[in-house]
Amino acid sequence: MKSLSVKQFNQYIKTSFKHDPLFQNVSVKGEIANYKISHNHIYFSLKEENEIIDCVIYYYEQKDIEDFNNGDEVIVDGNLIYNSFFSKISISVNNIEKKGLSEEYLNFLKIKEDFLKKGYVDKDIKKTICDYPKEIGLITSDKSAAIVDFLSVINKEISDINIYLYPVKVQGLSAKDEIINAINVLDKKNLDAIVITRGGGSKEDLKVFNEKDIVEEIYKAKSPIISAIGHKIDLSLTDLVSDLFLQTPTEAGSYLVRNYKKIRQDINKIFIDIQKTLNRNIELKELKLNNLKNSLDSYSLDKLLDEKTKNVNQIFEKIKNNLNLNIEKKENNLEILKYKLNSLKSILDIKKNSIFIKDFDGNFIYSKYSLKNKDKVNIVFSDGEVKAEIYDG
Repeated sequence: MKSLSVKQFNQYIKTSFKHDPLFQNVSVKGEIANYKISHNHIYFSLKEENEIIDCVIYYYEQKDIEDFNNGDEVIVDGNLIYNSFFSKISISVNNIEKKGLSEEYLNFLKIKEDFLKKGYVDKDIKKTICDYPKEIGLITSDKSAAIVDFLSVINKEISDINIYLYPVKVQGLSAKDEIINAINVLDKKNLDAIVITRGGGSKEDLKVFNEKDIVEEIYKAKSPIISAIGHKIDLSLTDLVSDLFLQTPTEAGSYLVRNYKKIRQDINKIFIDIQKTLNRNIELKELKLNNLKNSLDSYSLDKLLDEKTKNVNQIFEKIKNNLNLNIEKKENNLEILKYKLNSLKSILDIKKNSIFIKDFDGNFIYSKYSLKNKDKVNIVFSDGEVKAEIYDG
């Protein structure tokens, strides 16, 4: 027989599902688990005891679909589909009919109610976890990422914490007995706390943590027990009865070292404050040293000589400028006096050359023909006047 490629094989399965009437019209009864809505589609599993089949309702808003919840018993009608990417068979649901709550879910609710009545979940009986735990038990799978997540947070802080790992299976038929045995063994060590954790999973994967016997063992334990099973929806019975419920292994680790972390933060703050104080003192000392240096520099001989020389030069320049101004002013005054003298000389010269003759009536005589013999006149000079008589007229 010729070998098929992976692609050819997957295509063969898809074709078989598509053309086989049995696969195109199935009706299956079961309990809803892992119910969720994503991108206009509803995804869930149908389960019966430890058997499951995945289902999907595409574009549920376009169909007349009532509300469903985990634990509902339903009958689905649809056709089988094959996802070649995940090698996964699912039922594409065309119709779904609710039949009520499944027997298994009703049993879960009954157990939960019994524990509530017994007071297993009362807050006043919860054991206190000390502020600085040192001895911690860890119950989880040794193949789980939960160990890495938990220890990575613990190891970030300086602490005296010792971890006692008890590896168990966290799902499957033997998980219950292994977890119960782990609680028994670790509880005898008088630990500060026991952490039961795993890395998350579907509700079906987590159903072991609803086992009545595990809940009873947690309730009887003397050590405080922390549940960190890694899911956010629908608390398990283990979560309810534990002394502290946290969602993830990382949160559990963070809680246990919270006070160690606070000590580290306080120490860091003190160190930063000391460093700031030292830096501030150093700055003040440097400022004082600079002031002293400036003071010493101000008393240096060279600087004093420079300053005195500068002052003398300034005084000399000032005297020189004043002298120059005075000289210039005197020169200006001399020029003015010289101008005045020249003006006066010009006036005197003019006056010397200016002689006027008037008759006694004060009339100016400009021509000799205006005079005759025996006429009397006044001759006006620049410095006065005299009387005269004409004798040759």
